[in-house]
Amino acid sequence: MKNILQLVVILGLAFILTGCPPKETAPPSAEETAPPSAEDKKASMTLDDLDEDEKLSDAQRLEDEKAKKAAEQRKKLIKELAVKDLAEKKELLVKKEKVEEAKAELKEEISKVLKKRAEKKAKRLFKEKVAGKIKKDSKLSADEIEELIVKAATGELTVKELKEVLIKKLGVSKEEVEKIIKEARAEGKKLGLDEEEVKQLIKEKLLAKVLEETTTLTKEEIAEVVKETSKIVKETKELAKKLAAATSAEEVRKILEEAGDVSEEDIASIAKKVEEVVAQEKNFLSETLAKLYARLQRDRRLEIEDAFCRDIEGILDHLLISPSYFDTDRSNIDGYVDEINRNHELLIPILVDYQDITIQLEGNTDIRASNDYNKALGERRWKTPIKLLTTLYTLQGDIPVLGVSRGEECQMERTSGESQEDWWTRNRRTDYMFKLQ
Repeated sequence: MKNILQLVVILGLAFILTGCPPKETAPPSAEETAPPSAEDKKASMTLDDLDEDEKLSDAQRLEDEKAKKAAEQRKKLIKELAVKDLAEKKELLVKKEKVEEAKAELKEEISKVLKKRAEKKAKRLFKEKVAGKIKKDSKLSADEIEELIVKAATGELTVKELKEVLIKKLGVSKEEVEKIIKEARAEGKKLGLDEEEVKQLIKEKLLAKVLEETTTLTKEEIAEVVKETSKIVKETKELAKKLAAATSAEEVRKILEEAGDVSEEDIASIAKKVEEVVAQEKNFLSETLAKLYARLQRDRRLEIEDAFCRDIEGILDHLLISPSYFDTDRSNIDGYVDEINRNHELLIPILVDYQDITIQLEGNTDIRASNDYNKALGERRWKTPIKLLTTLYTLQGDIPVLGVSRGEECQMERTSGESQEDWWTRNRRTDYMFKLQ
């Protein structure tokens, strides 16, 4: 059961391979539409060829009427429940919004503390490595150089600002600056860096040029200073990810104490805030899962649980595990491992109270391409994450997991003012739906 629960949580954050070619809608040409042969005409039949329908008996007619009435009552019941379910979801969405606001406030506080840490480390770096080696005729003051190093370490220094310093304050030609940028881009491309990494490399090269113009540091010493500022940026990002995934005050304290350069006051403040946010989030998840479970039992009792397309607008499943939305040719989940682990920590204690719940992965596509193609694509959208995560987490192969392809059959309605591309994107998804075993 523990493995099943782990899989339930883990699967909520996978990225899947996608892509749909446009559907061909052109009508067949005249040459392709052959007229019916004489044999076909001969084989056709008219209504006159059919026997008269057998008349229903009174008992059969009564049974037929009962079936029709039951079907109408079922439709009416489903509509009434949909209205009720939507109202219930709206109440939960208000609570969800408060949870997200608390998480946003926590993220902001963490950012401030980590920025303070980065500034502290950058100032120490300047004092130890740069302050005593500034050229007497430097066109930048010690304070200005220190500010650049601090901004570089906090990730606030931009390419534009560095270009202005080099060209306007230090008198470096525009051509030379552009050459540095061009060479950095070429190096980044050769190393296979993404756009964000290339931008960071450009900033490193430009900062190195600033230090070359304003200090007596050797090339090796300049490289060391620049490398250290980039290391501080990387540390800050890694710490932010770890703290975002933390689920206890003890975990927060351990992370920050090991990182160093954070005051006891700041550690205590972040730890307390994390504890409050986690408690709020757990309460929301517990309440939402309880209401969802009650719905599952109700739908089974009323025999209305097997609808092919669910009323997405009113479901609660998305409040527990968000759908995965896909771009073309993407299946990378590396950036989500910390969040996966955090969800695992929060949901496992709640899910143990619901032994008969399982998860169903439902692959959906937009309406482009043929129905058959989309059906197959939807199939991959629930099978692929299982393969990826089985490899990543070495899960047992015999864990029972439900999956189904909805293809293009269960489109979310296009909202007013929504672009076609945005609508397509919302329908390129995998839903993670809770079901009774």
